[in-house]
Amino acid sequence: MNDIQRHPGRFALNIAEAERILRVAAQKEPQNAEVLTCLGAVLSDAGKHPEATQVLRAAIGVGSQDRNTYFNLGVALINSADHEEAMSYFRRASGLRSSPNTWEAYFDPQAH
Repeated sequence: MNDIQRHPGRFALNIAEAERILRVAAQKEPQNAEVLTCLGAVLSDAGKHPEATQVLRAAIGVGSQDRNTYFNLGVALINSADHEEAMSYFRRASGLRSSPNTWEAYFDPQAH
């Protein structure tokens, strides 16, 4: 049993705190693609897929070539029912490297 299973209420608190911290960082550094990529992952994990899509598109707009940016955008889009566009971002992600400073949004391919 993992920590989320033992303490399910902590997930909501932790994801909200991560979102708060990353929003502050994004306000201070709005051109920081790594911060935007991480914020997009957190928003997607929180179920805020339309907002995650906007943030991740902003990361791409400032020049992100991070695999996690493109993968996370694919996750946000597929969870927003835009499967065709999501697949194009998953394909793009497959040809890129992940930054060690970012992470992937949670994605269960069996659910789609």
